[in-house]
Amino acid sequence: MVFSHMSKAVMLAIGFLLGYGCPLIIAVVTVAVTAPGDGYIRNKEACWLNWEQTRALLAFVIPALTIVCINIIIVIVVLFKMLRRGVGDASQREERHTLVVILRCVAILTPLFGLTWSLGVGTMLDSTNRGLHIVFALFNSLQGFFILVFGTLLDSKVCCL
Repeated sequence: MVFSHMSKAVMLAIGFLLGYGCPLIIAVVTVAVTAPGDGYIRNKEACWLNWEQTRALLAFVIPALTIVCINIIIVIVVLFKMLRRGVGDASQREERHTLVVILRCVAILTPLFGLTWSLGVGTMLDSTNRGLHIVFALFNSLQGFFILVFGTLLDSKVCCL
């Protein structure tokens, strides 16, 4: 509905370019810039994006934040497109139901995912806290289950819970 003016082939090509091309370019540039002085290597021979010497961690943080911002913009565009369509017809009621389901999922899942990644930041700040690592791993491993339950199983079209 939002990108209906584009063909499937064009959307697929754009998706592959963005999904595989951008990360490849970012990885190649990061390694090319940091490899000569072993700048991407952190203590104990671990290959990770070193922050202290090269700030290579920005090669992960900046694209991740960009993706989050683009996703927020796309959600806003989709919501406006759904709300601007004709009022009163049967498809409008179904779209409103879909919108309510989406908003309910976002309201429930956002705190769960936010909590998960807050715990992830906590594990980075306090790497010796075993309990924090266990709770983070538990929440992180259950994200797909949360999506299944709150996004699918609790939908009135699927099941009456």
